[in-house]
Amino acid sequence: MIVLLLLAINLTLEDAIETGLKESPIYLKAKKNFIIQQKNNSFAYSDLLPQINGGYSWAKTHSEIQGISSFDTTSGYSLSATWEVGPGDLFNSFGAHYRNSSAFYSFIDAQNSIIYGIAFQYLKTLMMQKLLESRNAGVNRTEKNLNLVEEKKALGLASNAEVLKAKVDHFQSRIDLLNTKKEARVSALMLNNLIGLSAKDSLELEEPEIEFEIPSKDSILYMAMENDPLYNQYKSEASAAKYDLLGGTTKDLFSVSFFSDLQYLGDDFPGKSVLEDNYDYSIGLTVTVPIFTGFSRFNKFTINRLKKDLADINLHDRERELNVVVENEHLSYNETKEKLELAGTTLEFAQESHNAASERYTLGEASVIEFLEAEEDLLEAEYSLTQARFDWYLSVYKIERLTGNLTKE
Repeated sequence: MIVLLLLAINLTLEDAIETGLKESPIYLKAKKNFIIQQKNNSFAYSDLLPQINGGYSWAKTHSEIQGISSFDTTSGYSLSATWEVGPGDLFNSFGAHYRNSSAFYSFIDAQNSIIYGIAFQYLKTLMMQKLLESRNAGVNRTEKNLNLVEEKKALGLASNAEVLKAKVDHFQSRIDLLNTKKEARVSALMLNNLIGLSAKDSLELEEPEIEFEIPSKDSILYMAMENDPLYNQYKSEASAAKYDLLGGTTKDLFSVSFFSDLQYLGDDFPGKSVLEDNYDYSIGLTVTVPIFTGFSRFNKFTINRLKKDLADINLHDRERELNVVVENEHLSYNETKEKLELAGTTLEFAQESHNAASERYTLGEASVIEFLEAEEDLLEAEYSLTQARFDWYLSVYKIERLTGNLTKE
């Protein structure tokens, strides 16, 4: 839950995703477009249903013949029903079902992109905050080192070159700190904008606790084929194109129309009297067979066939792409996990080396150059661990996206 304390917002990753889905204009537009597409596609179902129309007419006439006026009022009710259906309408209704499925998966793909984007920006901002802590600590250490070297210089135990080296390291650490501050600020502002918070809001982010065991490569590929929104979208589009081709072809063969018409003349709403007098009705059946329609039949067939070919190409291309992506992300995850473990071990060694060099330098057993190099190694190890953690988090979310686990109901 988001807690507001003195303009500082404690924000978990789940909070950020939940808030972003409520506030993201991209998500809201995708949702509205999804509803519009489904409503438009559903018109095909209406073609399978009969149309019934009712009406009421009223007229008042006045005539005058040889000075004699006459007035007449007529009213009538009418009811008509028509039902025109053919095999093409049936196929088109199946196509509408798959077009609705395509619209749904397109919406899910947009949703997953937003969730991944929020996760990416959240983790980047979090890592920048951690890196900022390391940069601050580095500035404090290099300042302390500079003071120590200057004291030794005053005692004749350090050279000008060593003092200059310490100054260069200290000022460089301050430059790195300023650059990191800027990057952290920009990243935080982008996150605020992404989830709909004010630019003035300060964020306190919590590192997510992720327990993740990567499935086998074959399992990831299977889940991707089952759950990847883009693949399912293309699969639905291929099915819709097939039924559109069948529907467009068979619609030009024949159509069957049933019609009926009932009319009643009278001042009162028709009740049982309709069965007695003042009414007429008709009922009929029409079978329509197109004989010559110019080139429209051939052109529609060609267009629908090409649309089906394009849909099949998109589907097969996405299938090949998924195979490549799964292969790459599976290897990337193992690499980032190994890199994270190595970076953790490197930081431990760098910390031990820095402590040893500091102690030896204090005792006069190590030169200032050796001591400052240990300081640089420690800063680099801290940065590497932060970057490795960020890469591992992203690798997890990429696999979660591939397997369909980012989708929100």
